[in-house]
Amino acid sequence: MLLSVLKHWIEDRKWIVDVLHDIHQDVPSELAATGVNVFSSANPKDYDFAIVNTIVSANFLESLGPQVPTVLWVHEGETVLWTSQWRPAQWRHLFGLPQRIIFQSRWQSESVFRSFLVGTPQGRVSCVANGMPSLPANLVPKPKVNHKKRIVFIGGVYGRKRPQDLVDAVLGLDRNDVECLFIGTTDGVETIGDVHIDRIRSRPDIFQLLGELDRRTALEYLISADAFCLPSGDESQPIAPLEAASLRVPCALTDLPPYAGSWVHGHNCLLSPVGDSTLLRWNIRALLDDPSLRNPIVERAIQFARQFAIESFFQRFDAEMPSALDK
Repeated sequence: MLLSVLKHWIEDRKWIVDVLHDIHQDVPSELAATGVNVFSSANPKDYDFAIVNTIVSANFLESLGPQVPTVLWVHEGETVLWTSQWRPAQWRHLFGLPQRIIFQSRWQSESVFRSFLVGTPQGRVSCVANGMPSLPANLVPKPKVNHKKRIVFIGGVYGRKRPQDLVDAVLGLDRNDVECLFIGTTDGVETIGDVHIDRIRSRPDIFQLLGELDRRTALEYLISADAFCLPSGDESQPIAPLEAASLRVPCALTDLPPYAGSWVHGHNCLLSPVGDSTLLRWNIRALLDDPSLRNPIVERAIQFARQFAIESFFQRFDAEMPSALDK
């Protein structure tokens, strides 16, 4: 989402955008391709506004917030709270620093972070649902081995995304005509546990850890899939299910609070409780083998995904930028 916003600001709005980036780390090629200028330090007073992307980067609020109108874009759900060592007073201080706080959903602002926003002026907090960045043209489906049915997972292969539940569900299918591809960083793979790492490694005929891929390559695997699965324990508003829906790939998701009223079981996807690999297995089998269930879900999911046009998102997101831009 950040890459799409940066590209929009540079190409459509003709803004000059600088990015603070650790001098000791390589600049990601996809970031460089947006046309941003990359610096290891900057004077906040040289800018009209600053955007801090995710709570993970909240340390920048201390240096930027007092000197320049600053936007905090919160992508996180509950996990950041349960794993944080911050005291409530520190959370309150954090949310008091930016001029604007943008969430993807009211679930975040009215449930997860609500107690830290008490007393915050209403105009400083807003919710702008993610759009879906435009899909690359001329995607070429990745070929399948022996015409197996393909399940694709896109996301970090670590505990919060619960790929271990997908491993158990796929093994529970007990069939040789299925493969399961995990696309995403494996830096935290140890958090799924040694047992499930061993299960993945012991069945290379079924499971592949493809690591992080550029967006086009990931989507070419996705468009070739028979089902997309994201069995996460926590999300705010992931983009990958929308991409899958747009590519006519049915989704098996977990029944998470931020999905309420959007992803609906039996309507535009199949849902299962977090950690329920048995029902997840049933859902995957149904999507793979039952066209009478799969096809209507695919058609309704396509219509649902069209509600998230990126152009509409850009308009709503730009409208939330600090008033300094109007001067």
